[in-house]
Amino acid sequence: MNQLNKAFLEMSQNPESNDARLKYYGVLADTNLFLLLEQEPSNEILEPKFIQLEGKNFALAFDSEESLSEFYGEAAAFAEVTGRVLAKMLLEEKIGLGINLGVSEGELLLPWEIIEWFVNVLDETPNLVQTTLEKFLPVKAFPEIIFKALQEKLEPAVGLFDEIWICAVAYNEDEISHLICLMGVQNSAQQAIVKSINEVLSFTDIDLGNIDVAHFSYDDEVCTKIREIGIKLEFPEVSEVKNAARDVKKKAALQPPKLR
Repeated sequence: MNQLNKAFLEMSQNPESNDARLKYYGVLADTNLFLLLEQEPSNEILEPKFIQLEGKNFALAFDSEESLSEFYGEAAAFAEVTGRVLAKMLLEEKIGLGINLGVSEGELLLPWEIIEWFVNVLDETPNLVQTTLEKFLPVKAFPEIIFKALQEKLEPAVGLFDEIWICAVAYNEDEISHLICLMGVQNSAQQAIVKSINEVLSFTDIDLGNIDVAHFSYDDEVCTKIREIGIKLEFPEVSEVKNAARDVKKKAALQPPKLR
């Protein structure tokens, strides 16, 4: 069972849980989907095969080639795209999405209105502020589910940063926040990594109050204090994540195909 189906099962078993639903969409964003097409792609133009329900069009996508074949029953043209890219393509055309329709696991129908919400969450941009940190503090409690989600989300970027720590920070006597400390992040990757962290926090229903992100040089003096009191996110060594930096930069440069 893949990660998308696991998230779907958790959502199905906990229909009243906002956190389970948000987790599903967080996984969907990074899942490679197989979009069923009318014909093979031509000049970066995709022509999805639609079904119509209640007068509305829905594109059809599956989480594996096997699921697509199970639905279609014969050789079919398809394009492989991530959930986030596909959602943005469908939003422009006001088209809904059917995921794994007609197969045993993870069948879900997403109307265009949900696609619109999904894209809006993905497009959220953190506010950039400049402020003075008065005091670094130990973290009293940080949810394990968010800690693990951050590790999973940021693992593909290993090699683009040195270390990531979590601590608390006081700006004044009355304002204390969690702080995610990014140490030694390559300039070209700073925006993408902060965006990834923001997505993790957006697709969770756990209220931690204010959570801020700050960049530090690896040898910055304050990093010594952070390492003494903070919690470190552990990642595989660079050698264990093949071509991490190259793959991340390559994906960032890709332009999504157009629908016809």
